Amino acid sequence: MENRSTWQQIMKFSLPMTLIGLSDLILIGINFFWIYYFIGDAEALAAIRISSSIIVLIEAVLMGVTGALLIYMGQSIGAKQMDKVKSAISATFSFSIYSGAFVMIIGLLCLPVLKGIFGANDVTNDYLDSYLFVYFLGYIVMALNNLLLMLPRYFRKLGIIYKALGVTMVVNIIATPLCMYIFQMQGYNMVAGAAAGIIVSNICCMVYLVYSIFFKDSLEISLSKEHISYKLDLDILKTNKGFIGSQVLSALSFNISMFLYTFILTYYPQESFNVYAVGTYAYAIFGLFAQNFTASLIPLVSNKVGAGEYDGVKDLAKKIGFSVLGYGLVIAVIFFFSRYQLAEVLATNESMIPLFVDFFTYYTLPWVLNMVSFVFIFVVAGSGDGKGGMILTIVNMYVLVIIPLAIVPHLFANLSTGVFVTLGFINVLTFIFSLGYYISGRWEKASLIKRASAEAHAG
Repeated sequence: MENRSTWQQIMKFSLPMTLIGLSDLILIGINFFWIYYFIGDAEALAAIRISSSIIVLIEAVLMGVTGALLIYMGQSIGAKQMDKVKSAISATFSFSIYSGAFVMIIGLLCLPVLKGIFGANDVTNDYLDSYLFVYFLGYIVMALNNLLLMLPRYFRKLGIIYKALGVTMVVNIIATPLCMYIFQMQGYNMVAGAAAGIIVSNICCMVYLVYSIFFKDSLEISLSKEHISYKLDLDILKTNKGFIGSQVLSALSFNISMFLYTFILTYYPQESFNVYAVGTYAYAIFGLFAQNFTASLIPLVSNKVGAGEYDGVKDLAKKIGFSVLGYGLVIAVIFFFSRYQLAEVLATNESMIPLFVDFFTYYTLPWVLNMVSFVFIFVVAGSGDGKGGMILTIVNMYVLVIIPLAIVPHLFANLSTGVFVTLGFINVLTFIFSLGYYISGRWEKASLIKRASAEAHAG
């Protein structure tokens, strides 16, 4: 019966997350299509890849605090402490606004420096500057919308997310080409119009979510417009300062590593970086299904840890892990045997086709293991194991990434081949270490709700 119950949870909650992944896939595809259609430059797509590294570097603190508060909220739901749930929602709402403004200001101020330190050519840097300038102008909206999209997942109200993403897709389909055309007519780079299209669609999505969550109480927890807070709740931040601090450090470490990851790659041959930047989009399209399916572990694990159901967590991890592995192997087989056709589609000139073939050859199977490793990473995150999150981040993102990426490619006669082999090797190492930490069971000793109760008792 317990086995059946676990699969029912996966089918009712985790499996629908793949539909959200489909929406995410379409959103990425819309922008990818319009940029490719109107611009058609490999440098433009490479610039978008670099931009993501810069964005995650600057938004590290936002991700750390928001993630910690949502995990605290999830465990409070499992413990049926609804007052804490509402307080966490209000605190996260206000924090998203102020941290979004912070990211916007820092991003705009640091953009001239950040774009100049990569080893990309002038054309790529021009695209990068145009795209990020507009993107950062609208970042407050992005930060708040991302939070509101995550909230319904913890209450298993996925219909709200489907509708919100539907609004985003419809607006994005119309707004992106329109914004690109307007920007071109005004003498600006068209890639800036693509960023504007993203902002417009996020604004529409945010308006719908605010209305649905705080005015219609679609989460069914008695939320109202009074819970829309613009004042930082310092008490809830202080109560969870230890875990929040560990999450911020983890986010900083992770995002700095992602930044360095792209930074190092830009100093390898420009052709290999362009292949990596464009090729990884192909994996991202299919990986979003698995990532959204696996990401459902965070609210499920936080709920179960709050209720003390650790065996249920292990059962979920096992079943989702094997599901992701099976899905990944199917995609890997398709990618591997169609790598020549994929190379012809993605290459902007014939000289890049052999590089794409090498990339798909060496990267495909390790990519599957990398997807599975997120099962163990998300279990640790949902459990509230701050130290474990730090360990996984430092080892996976520095020891196993930066060092091999800086050294291993130079051991190959062909530097580009060395880069692709190293990227696959890193994925394998990440899987091995993440699995090892999960098996150690250290994450089972962590629980924000238990810790909060112990501190209250001690006081």
